[in-house]
Amino acid sequence: MCGIAGGHHLSPETLETMLQAIEHRGPDGKGRFLGQSFSFGMTRLAILDLAEGQQPFTSPDGSIQAICNGEIYNWRELREELCAAGHRFHTQCDCEILPAAYLEWGKSFVKRLNGMFALAIFDQKNGTLFLARDRCGQKPLYLTTKGPFRFASEIKALGIPLTPHPAQLRNWLALRYVPEPKTLFDGVETLPAAHTLTLKADGSQIIERYWTPPSEEKPGSIDELDELTRSSVELALQSDVPVAAYLSAGVDSSLLAYYIKDLGAEVTTVSLGFGAGSDETPEALSFAQSLGLPHHPIQLKPESLADLPRVIHQMDRPIGDALILAFDHLASHTASLGCKVALGGEGPDEHFAGYSFQSAYLLAQKLGTLRRPLAATAIKRLPLFVLDHLAKFPAALDQQSRLKIANYLQRFTHANEFERTTGLHTLFDNPDRYLAITEHEAPTDQLLGLLQSQYSSWLPDWSLIRQDKNTMAHSLEYRAPFLDHRIIEFGLRQPIQTDKKLWRQLAARHLSPEVTHRKKQPFYLPLEHPSWREPLVTMAHDILTKETIEKYGWLDFKAISELKTATTFLPLKQLAAVIILQLWLAQF
Repeated sequence: MCGIAGGHHLSPETLETMLQAIEHRGPDGKGRFLGQSFSFGMTRLAILDLAEGQQPFTSPDGSIQAICNGEIYNWRELREELCAAGHRFHTQCDCEILPAAYLEWGKSFVKRLNGMFALAIFDQKNGTLFLARDRCGQKPLYLTTKGPFRFASEIKALGIPLTPHPAQLRNWLALRYVPEPKTLFDGVETLPAAHTLTLKADGSQIIERYWTPPSEEKPGSIDELDELTRSSVELALQSDVPVAAYLSAGVDSSLLAYYIKDLGAEVTTVSLGFGAGSDETPEALSFAQSLGLPHHPIQLKPESLADLPRVIHQMDRPIGDALILAFDHLASHTASLGCKVALGGEGPDEHFAGYSFQSAYLLAQKLGTLRRPLAATAIKRLPLFVLDHLAKFPAALDQQSRLKIANYLQRFTHANEFERTTGLHTLFDNPDRYLAITEHEAPTDQLLGLLQSQYSSWLPDWSLIRQDKNTMAHSLEYRAPFLDHRIIEFGLRQPIQTDKKLWRQLAARHLSPEVTHRKKQPFYLPLEHPSWREPLVTMAHDILTKETIEKYGWLDFKAISELKTATTFLPLKQLAAVIILQLWLAQF
């Protein structure tokens, strides 16, 4: 819905500069609150109540000021409760409920919110600033940790000198992102997903978690899941502007499109392909036509690699995957169709174990201590074409991929939870080999378990940031209905099964067997295809020179140079990640 920014003792000029840095997130207007101790503002992307929904929203007595980036999907339900308690409202904007909710329920009101949000509330009576971020971290919120306190939807809007810092570089090389709350900037962190921050008048801070993914088992029915899913899509369709939906040929986005059509919404669908074997745009077009939904298939071409510097800049934080180009291209095209909202299918893979690395994790557990070494030995000896047939990923496995899988099984018994849950989707198994620095922080040990940990790291720092930054760069709001916390809680309380079996049972009610049982096709950039590999390697020779590598002193030039000869899938992904890191560093 917008971008927000603010902080302690800001001059009007400083606040204006901060807001100018995020005008792309909200080109439809600005709102400001200038206080003696705290000031904040927002840039508005008008989605609901286009004429009257301007922020900040203020309590009747003027003591509470509130701004919010995102959407509160259950605002109508909460508004009825608040009206019954004596509060009055004057717009049809979801965020107008925030001052009343804070007054009525205190800081715990965030537990009642169903939506995606990063919000700020200033209470003038006690001089406190209250910040909150949604359960999955769909909307970002960055904080300064040195000097005067500031916050913003994007790092570039903090209005401070930005200095890259390598303390988290080892984490970045392993994961292609830095787990929150850390970043690759000195003095900049994120407010973690599902957390609140209270900044008191004396400068002291209290950070609290208000939601944790459930771990207790409570089996539910397909009827219950069907009802929850339909409700989540209906809530996410609320809009006074044109809406689009991202559609692949997979079960998640197909089920989303089905519910949209069944609810009678007028939505345009968009799909993106890469001109390689993983391209599913023909199937997506056929499915959209079967529902009677208008569809726009587009293609990302290798020439788009030239857009990497621009896309890296708009993302703030370097995400080590050239697939960010696809999210940018999708958003740009969708916005050009006149849409200001796009819906996508993120979530079911996390809730119902749909990723291949989740299946491998659970399989490794079942194999046990004695059988894991035997399986590792077999993998080392099997011909690669046999492994390719067994693997779910569309790219051809190489020798490095084979060793990665075998080593994962061999180390599983003595690995910590972080290594077990991330071992198959880490990029560099031995990051130290590529580092020119010796001082760095060790990887964070996630202790919530495979599925629970996704909501505090994988989703906010890898999956969702790619959508938020690239859609908002084109003044497009991205919504993920299947990240409704009710669906998350339902999914995590079911007996664990891989390959989204429960979700596919739901899909079987509404979709054809062809769609329901279609093999999962990861959305990935086919760098191993000659049309992509050749320009990527050329870019590497131009960017990863001895001079540029040694200028920053973060990476080892000799080890990086070996990647320039990459021809297969995994080394090419490593090469792309290092290119992105160097292009990011070149901005400073």
